[in-house]
Formats: sequence, C-alpha cells, structure tokens
Amino acid sequence: MKKSNKLNFVIILFLFLSVVYPLLCMLFRVYWSTFTKLIDSIQFKTALTNSVFVSIISTFFSVLIAFVLAYTLNRTKIKHRQFLKILLTIPMLIPSISHGIGLINLFGKNGIFTNIFSFNLIGPIGIIIGSILYSFPIAFLMIDNGFKYIDNNMYSVADVIGMNRVEKFKKITLVYLKKPIFSAIFAVFTMVFTDYGLPLTVGGMYTTLPVFLYKEVIGLLDFSKGTMIGLFLLIPAIISFLFDTFTKDNTDISNHTEYIMKKDDLLHIVFKFLTYCVIIFVFIIIFSFVYYAFLDDFILNKTFSLKHFNYIFNNNITKNLFNSLIIAIFTSIIGTIISYTIAYHTARKRNFGHKVMHFITISTLAVPGIVLGLSFIFGFKSTIIYNTFLILILVNIIHFISSPYLIAYNALKKINLNYEIVAATCNIRTISVIKDVIIPCTKTTIREMFSYFFVNSMITISAVAFLYSTKTMPLSLLISQYEGNLMLEECAIISLIILIINLIVKTTVYLLNRKDFRRVNNANI
Repeated sequence: MKKSNKLNFVIILFLFLSVVYPLLCMLFRVYWSTFTKLIDSIQFKTALTNSVFVSIISTFFSVLIAFVLAYTLNRTKIKHRQFLKILLTIPMLIPSISHGIGLINLFGKNGIFTNIFSFNLIGPIGIIIGSILYSFPIAFLMIDNGFKYIDNNMYSVADVIGMNRVEKFKKITLVYLKKPIFSAIFAVFTMVFTDYGLPLTVGGMYTTLPVFLYKEVIGLLDFSKGTMIGLFLLIPAIISFLFDTFTKDNTDISNHTEYIMKKDDLLHIVFKFLTYCVIIFVFIIIFSFVYYAFLDDFILNKTFSLKHFNYIFNNNITKNLFNSLIIAIFTSIIGTIISYTIAYHTARKRNFGHKVMHFITISTLAVPGIVLGLSFIFGFKSTIIYNTFLILILVNIIHFISSPYLIAYNALKKINLNYEIVAATCNIRTISVIKDVIIPCTKTTIREMFSYFFVNSMITISAVAFLYSTKTMPLSLLISQYEGNLMLEECAIISLIILIINLIVKTTVYLLNRKDFRRVNNANI
C-alpha cells in the first residue's frame, strides 16, 4: 500500500471513530418505545415551541442588524472600516452565557440601567436580546464576505439604463447576496435553537429544548431521553448543512471591481448611526463586566472592592485557567494540523476517499455541541481517554473542525495544482513542495485556523458540559456554576479573563498577518 493510501486510510479511520462512531453509539442507546411518550409530553411540547419562537424572532433581528452593518461597511463612506469590523466581532470572544450575565448586569433587578429601562428581562425577551447580541457577528461576517463577490460593474450598467436605488437593491444586491443571507439565516437559527447558555441564564421558567436536554441529562441522568431531545436539535443544523452543500453560489470573484462610493445620503447617515449604536451597546456590555468585577456587592454595597478577585484566585481559579489554556492550545495545534492535512488531500487530490473525507469533515457543521458532547459519553465512556484532557481536546477539534477546514480548503485550491506534478517530474518529494511552497503561501490561513480553534475552545460550554471532571474543568464552565449561585461579580471577572486572552490571540494573529501582507505588497512594488 502506498504511503498516500495509508494516510488516506488513517484520516478516514480517525474521522469515523471521532464523528460517525459516537453518533451511532448514541442512536443505539435510545429506547425508542418511549419516543411517543416524550413528544406527547407537555414539557417537551412547551420547550420545543419556546425554542422555535425565540429562534425565529432572534434570527430575524440578528440577520437584519447584520445586513445593515455589512451594508454600512461596504456601501457608505464610513471611516476605519477594518477597525470597526474588529469591534463588531468582539461578542464572538466570550461565551453565550456571558452575554446573559451582561444583560442581567445592565437590566436585571439590580442592574445598572434598571431604573431607566424598566422591563422584565427574565424570560423570552432576555433570551431574544442575548441571542441577537451573541449571533449577529456570525451573520455579519457571512454577509460582509458576500459583498466582496458582487460584480460591481452591474451598478454602472444599472445607472446607464436608469435604474433607481430600490431596483438596483432588488435586482443586483439581493440577487448576489441571496445565498449569504440564507446561509446566515440558517446559521443563526441553528445557533439560537441549540444554545443553552443564554436560556439557562436569563430564561427563568421559560424552558427551551437545550435546557430541557441539559436538565434531563445532568439533573436526572436520563441519557435516553436526552438523546431523543438531541435528535430534534439536529434537525435545523442538518437543514442548514444541506442548504449550504447543495445550493450553488452565483458569484464570481473574477468579476470583482472596486465599488464606487457615492455621497452619503440620509439613509447612509442613519445606517452609520445604527452601526455606532451597536458598537456602543457591545462595549456597554463589556463595561458592565468591569463595573461588576470591582463592586463589593451588586445589591447591598456598590463600592469599590477587590474581594471578588481575592475569592476567585484563592479558590484555585488558576487551575481552571490552566486547564482552559491546555485544552485551547492543544486543540488549536492538533486541530490545525488535522484540518490542514485533510484540506490538502481533498483540495489537491481527487478520488473517492477524498470525497468521503470532505463529506464527513463538513458534516460536523450539522452536529450541535451539546449533541456532540452527549454522543462522546456513549462512544468513549469505557475508554482510557474518558475524564481526561484528551477527550475534551478531541471533542473541541471535532466540534470546530469544519470552518478551519473550509478556510484551508478554499486557500489551497487557489494555489497552482501543477506544483506537485512538476515536482514529481523533477524527482522532488511532495513533502518538500508542501514545506517549501504550499505552507509559506498559506501562512496567514494557518494562523486564522489556529485562532479560530483557540477562541472557540476558550468560550465553548455546550460541547464539554458532559465530559469534564473536577481535574479537567475549563474556565468557561465556572461561569454557569457561579451564575447559579448568583455570584455575578465572579462571573464578570471570568468573562473578562476569557475576553482578554482571546483578544490577545486575535490581535497577535492580526498583526502577524498584516506584517505579511505589507511584506508581500512591498515586494510587488
């Protein structure tokens, strides 16, 4: 057997054991005789109805806000676009449960703005606001990327034939952005539908499906019922996956030209104002963490104090921080190597085995973290990796592998596919081509892959909620633990720590990539 065939076999075996096998084990442990009883129960119907309701409302407003933001950064004369884009993605750097904590800090019973804005945060309103705050950056990035692939020559043609703004918006902008917008809709709906951090924090008695699953598994240890609930959580993710897989994109980057900015009118001014409002609100949430972190007591004594920092560090938070860093670093290194290796084979080689790799890797998009974590219980309960760092690293790699893989896949397809053929004719090993040509050409991509794995490993709760032990508990899980005890100051401190670490990593990657871009531009000049 050739070395390449052996490697193909190893990769497919790894994907099967870490993706397909756990899911099959989960399905085989379901008591299907109780399925009808579950779906007929009032608790299940209520949780399902609640999940669908908050997901639809949150998705509508999240995608609408994301579109306004993307339009503003791409079609108005707003200054400092790249910097504003970074600011708008900051909500992605903290767990969803932290957004719920931030809303409680601001609008809860004893919140900063409670006396100004008096409304009942706990329940569907809190979940919807928090879900919008948590999910709009994802939709924004998808739609913002879609703007880059619009054939801007069409606007010039439209001006010549006398189209007005509304006609150009309907017949050009929306046509080119159709897939990004629908992809954003499915992605946001899936995120909200499968998230349990926000409902657990601000939901109160308003139970959603992920919270129902969490309580059944963690509280009652009913893994069969939890699995059946998990199957319902898979439905929107599978639909989203199928849509992205089989929907063709009508854009072509070869047609890309620079969009000619026109003088800002009233609509553009309003959009710019809304963009700054969103950024201000994001930073008010961050400010609430800082404010609460230095309070003596958020209810009785709102004076400056460091006692909560002392409490956290005296309770061995450094151990949880160390656990998170170990998990995030090894997930990033190993995950980047695995996803890049798979992407190299699927992007630059063509056979049935590579198609299998591609399909299994991108199909992980259709598995919510809470379902994946549950499946790992059944798949690896009796193995040596259970209750160790290895299982937490593995579940994070599988949970997040699809996006870094697609980033690498798209980058590697743009590199001339004849390099390996020419090298073979010159008796140069393929590994030398990869080391000396392919990897240097994709350094920025590799850094982005690393940062994606790292940031998401630091903030994830759902994928690891069922798999940690007292020795391996990551920092993010302390937020839900402290929130349950109404220790909001401690929650604020942990959220800040996670945010600062993720900002350091993202900033470092950004500066390194910008340095490479400048070097390339100077060389071209």
